[in-house]
Amino acid sequence: MTGRAIVSEVLKFEVRNRTAVVTLNRPEQRNAVDLELSAAILAAWDRIKADPEIRVAILTGAGPAFCAGADLKKLIPHIRAASDAENRRRAWEGPGWAGISGGYTINTPIIAAINGDCIAGGHELAEFCDIRIAVPHARFGHQEIKWGLMPGDGGCSRLPRIIGLGRAMELILTGRIYDADEALRIGFVSKLVQPQDLMHEAMVMADAIARNAPLAVRAAKQTVLRGIGRPLHDNIPFETETFSYLCKTEDWTRGQQAFLTGEKPDFQGK
Repeated sequence: MTGRAIVSEVLKFEVRNRTAVVTLNRPEQRNAVDLELSAAILAAWDRIKADPEIRVAILTGAGPAFCAGADLKKLIPHIRAASDAENRRRAWEGPGWAGISGGYTINTPIIAAINGDCIAGGHELAEFCDIRIAVPHARFGHQEIKWGLMPGDGGCSRLPRIIGLGRAMELILTGRIYDADEALRIGFVSKLVQPQDLMHEAMVMADAIARNAPLAVRAAKQTVLRGIGRPLHDNIPFETETFSYLCKTEDWTRGQQAFLTGEKPDFQGK
């Protein structure tokens, strides 16, 4: 699968070894999400979910911005014009805008390589990812409140789980912009990387994940996310049951053999 690429006008999709690289490609609009880009992002997630050979995904942006959020000239008017029933269906039945709302689920790990401004809905896209790394000049913020809106595609739900209630409430209610150093300090991003090294660092991280047993990686992500907000006595049985399932896989047998022989396991996702 190395080198196989799918290119559209608003999104680039490429598979490098076992990693899908998804690039938002509306640089003149700072990669703001309109209806076309929303559908393209969702199609990328669907493609990743359907391909067992893809073990990790990287999301980044073309040009100087990661994503400036919803296209206020195109997406918001569409939401205003839609019926209450249609908007409610999208919210409750999904898949929602860009897959980040409407209860869309993907268990493949996603790394956000934040190459520039990560604002409003772009912040929500980054929150949808599992690991975030950024360049030092990136700016972050939920500015929806300044324009009469609020984070409505996961921001009010995901951000408190990532950085804590108090910090999330302050950022959402003030709508202030904050810098990459603060993003690192509060734990929204895990690493700052120089621009020329961003994609290399993301690929190194992706390769480290892709070398691990894919069934175990997806199960671990699923279990961690399922446990958020649940009492321990609810999620630990699920965790134990999932562990027992993994004990019966061929990958575990390969991993055990590799441990005993000192060789590298060749996981097959079975």
